[in-house]
Amino acid sequence: MENRHTLRNIGLGMAAGAALGMLMAPQKRNLKATAKKAVRAVEHAAENMTRDLGM
Repeated sequence: MENRHTLRNIGLGMAAGAALGMLMAPQKRNLKATAKKAVRAVEHAAENMTRDLGM
């Protein structure tokens, strides 16, 4: 059980880091559109992690 929590936390941390990286990357899009995309990416990653771990 401890292993599942650790893997989930690692996955969520990676997803959050990727989302922040997308926000900080210089792009020509406006910040609001980029923020929405980052939030969606984190939500999908969290959903996939929990589904894959059977939670």
